[in-house]
Amino acid sequence: MATTTDSRTVTSSSANNNTSYTQQETFLTAVRQGDTHELQRILQRWDINVNVFDQEGQTPLHQGCMDGNLELVKLLIKFGADVKLANRDGWSALHVAAFGGHQDITLYLISNSRR
Repeated sequence: MATTTDSRTVTSSSANNNTSYTQQETFLTAVRQGDTHELQRILQRWDINVNVFDQEGQTPLHQGCMDGNLELVKLLIKFGADVKLANRDGWSALHVAAFGGHQDITLYLISNSRR
């Protein structure tokens, strides 16, 4: 299944071809728990698709923005998270951060969306 966002098509598969389902689930669990130490270990060790959509139509970056976790947001962007991807409601990570009142994340995303 593919989703069109920002004139780009993103495949909403659960993993890269070289990533196992278990690895992807471990990654998503670390994101949901906000465990940045485990997340960094996973991202350094495995070839993970950091732009994967979960069952609710959110990317890990959207989750980090909802949770107000700046450290997690920075880590995901460092490993290639696309700040311009929209969730299934059409919201970018910037929209989510601003709506949640997370000013630090909002400013960080604005500075990284120009790259």
